[in-house]
Amino acid sequence: MGLENVNLLGAIAGAAGAMAIGSLWYSPWVFGSGWQALIGKSPDELGSPVPALLISGLMFVLMGVGMSWIIPDGASIGIGLMWGFLTFWAFALPTIVIIGVFERRPWPLMAINLGYLLLAGLVMSALITFLGG
Repeated sequence: MGLENVNLLGAIAGAAGAMAIGSLWYSPWVFGSGWQALIGKSPDELGSPVPALLISGLMFVLMGVGMSWIIPDGASIGIGLMWGFLTFWAFALPTIVIIGVFERRPWPLMAINLGYLLLAGLVMSALITFLGG
């Protein structure tokens, strides 16, 4: 299985979907205020979100390329969602928890971030699958 089956359009669409979900997830109307309190940063301390958004967008494209690479061509949305869930379970969940426990991060903060990564991964995998695997 080479890189010829990577769906770049799907990876980019998945990244855009993940970023759109993040803009809502971390908004003041959902988890933004709680997240900000848990990280202990004021809006002034956070500064401009532009650099973080650009780097996050690039990382989501990279995630989308990887997910597109492992989702079989012609897979159903259900199979795509399975891969989205498995990549969360195998990579995002352990990584966030391992880093969080060593940094002594509060469990509610890890839960906010994990919920976002799960939802973003499912949306990414669905978009990648919908656009051809």
